[in-house]
Amino acid sequence: MNKVVLREFKEEHLSIRLIFYGLFSLVGFELLHFSDLGITNPIRFVPMIFYCFAFLSILTYFVNRIEGHYELLIFGLINIFCGSFVLANNYHPDTGFILADAVLLYSILNVFNSGYTCVQLLKEKKLAFFMKTSVTVLLLFLGVFVISALYDKVEYGLLILGYYFTAFGLLNLLEVCTNVVFGDKKLQKKILNYIPFGEDIKEETKEVEVKKRGRKPGKKSDTKVVKNRTIKKIKRK
Repeated sequence: MNKVVLREFKEEHLSIRLIFYGLFSLVGFELLHFSDLGITNPIRFVPMIFYCFAFLSILTYFVNRIEGHYELLIFGLINIFCGSFVLANNYHPDTGFILADAVLLYSILNVFNSGYTCVQLLKEKKLAFFMKTSVTVLLLFLGVFVISALYDKVEYGLLILGYYFTAFGLLNLLEVCTNVVFGDKKLQKKILNYIPFGEDIKEETKEVEVKKRGRKPGKKSDTKVVKNRTIKKIKRK
């Protein structure tokens, strides 16, 4: 039997993440629209929303699969877990308690997921570490605010979740857009002067540029030797 090997990319295409988090924010906006319809029991629709996010995140992961980076894959599994948790407690009498617990689990697991990615970026000495850490902290505070609101105002659950998912998507969009800006080499050089491991990154980038620009070893010297030999042969003749 032939082995099926999933294609891996060397670099991440940020445009794919832009599309994903754009769709994420769009779903949040649609939830705000549905909240105007007067839906009093939003817990019936929440599992479908989580499963929708799970499908989008796993699809995004496999479209641009990077070796050693599993943030989007784990994010999809988190959505499946939280959606299943709400679905299992769909007929619980206290729906506000279930929704708040679901968002609590969602926030905690996502903070751990993003925190692990921050550690990876720090080890790889990438500038994206700073923005990723900032967004992770903001998402933590956002989750705490939403949890406290869901316990008291369950009748506005769909509205609160709409704001939560919209803010979640927009914050991640901000992170991706910032990484696009950091891609400018001139800006990178200026920023690297003010961070602790900036000199290490500069040396690594210089080595990579030298390897890319340099020719194959021995190419010049071989041509010179060949020329010298032909000249000597001509003189002997």
